[in-house]
Amino acid sequence: MNHISRNRQFVWLALYATFVFFAGGRWNVPLAAWLAPLFAIRFYRDSEHAGRGFLWLWLATALPTIIGWHGATFMAFVHPVAEPLFFILLAPVGLSAYVLDRLYARRFAPSLWLTLVFPVAATALDFFSSTGSPFGSFGAAAYSQREVIWLMQLAAVSGLWGITFVMYWFASVANTVWEQGWAWRKVRRVVLVYAGVLLLVVAFGAGRLALAQPAAQQPIVAGFSLPPGQVNTLLAQLGRGDRDGFTAATLDLHARQLAQMRDAAQNGAQIVALQEGAGLGFTADVAQLLVDAAALAQAEEIYIVLPTFAVDPTGEAQPENVVRIIDPTGAVVLEHVKFGGTLFEGSRTGSGVLQTVDTPFGRLSAVICWDADFPDIMRQAGAQDVDLLFVPANDWYEVRDIHAGMATFRAVENGMALFRQTGNGVSLVADAYGRIVNRVDALAAAKAGDLTARQQVTAPVGSAPTLYPIVGDLAGWAMLGGLVLVVAILWIKRRR
Repeated sequence: MNHISRNRQFVWLALYATFVFFAGGRWNVPLAAWLAPLFAIRFYRDSEHAGRGFLWLWLATALPTIIGWHGATFMAFVHPVAEPLFFILLAPVGLSAYVLDRLYARRFAPSLWLTLVFPVAATALDFFSSTGSPFGSFGAAAYSQREVIWLMQLAAVSGLWGITFVMYWFASVANTVWEQGWAWRKVRRVVLVYAGVLLLVVAFGAGRLALAQPAAQQPIVAGFSLPPGQVNTLLAQLGRGDRDGFTAATLDLHARQLAQMRDAAQNGAQIVALQEGAGLGFTADVAQLLVDAAALAQAEEIYIVLPTFAVDPTGEAQPENVVRIIDPTGAVVLEHVKFGGTLFEGSRTGSGVLQTVDTPFGRLSAVICWDADFPDIMRQAGAQDVDLLFVPANDWYEVRDIHAGMATFRAVENGMALFRQTGNGVSLVADAYGRIVNRVDALAAAKAGDLTARQQVTAPVGSAPTLYPIVGDLAGWAMLGGLVLVVAILWIKRRR
């Protein structure tokens, strides 16, 4: 390879690293996730030495990811080097798709089927790393498209994996065109097939949005969060052994929350929802809060979505992170124990079975924060025709936009409205098509003087038909099967 070619090759690597920085993380630019693999393929196919090229690709993936996602994962709370180490070790998994692409590109003539090798392998690896992981689908490539509403509609059919495939196929097709010197005669079949598929995706997304039916119900829903950092402050107080101070602070917190719920009801709210862990306290004090909330719901004739975090004062039992829905009679009609991320939080793990309750405002359900990161579990909501899902959550500054955007995909996949009330993060209301109806950044709101990140909106409650609850992650499993086939074909070719 001559000097000019080598310099050009590293231009492609630099462009790849730049786009990786903006793909999916804290400073997300949706287009970057389409362009990053395009330049990675170009760089690695042109690399004279496969091993050395892979190391460069590894470096160009890990460094921008470490910077672009800094502080946005739970690993940041484990140890200062845990998060960078996590990204360094994880990078080669996804890069395996580029290895397969290079091997195929050097052994087979350019063709339509050859353009499928990379997107099948990359999507399969993305699906594999998101299935069975304690982090759920956190970090999946499709989440980089969280602001592209028309493309998000594809999740109603294929889940995340159809979106990922379309993105990666573009990179493979573009490289074929590039290699063939933009000669239309050589690439027209490849271009026309991909363009036809992309046009169908655009038409499906745009058509689905254009034909969206008005919400069947529009109840007034109010939500409020705790002042930023208050949950952590109270838990730190308990960790220092100040049990009396913790009790006094949580009882005062409960009194203020009851007053806020009453105020919301008297200002027209028909449903009131709080953030994850809002009802923090010792077991007996949380039980009393539930009694008082039930009396309030009955007196004001409202539904209350009340998340609690009950701590056993003896320390013998694990804390319980639970969300309950209390109806206007004062009865607890739904109780859900958090199941996602409890391994890292030390609380009791729930069954993962979603509960529902029928109300005058439609069918309601509720999960907690990390639960919504598991699409395969959350499709229970779509299968049960949930109209409105409550997701009380508690985030932090670096992850606030990433995590909130992830939740909106559950609305699209399952065709349901979503109400996410979040502490230290972004609270939002989305309709059954993932369109944001209301958004409040708790940290920005606190700077403006609103410490509770209050939102009181007319929620667009109603379900929309989707295929995902029926077929589940069939697209992801198909890609995994395709990856096995790709490896098998290569093995047979090498044997011969």
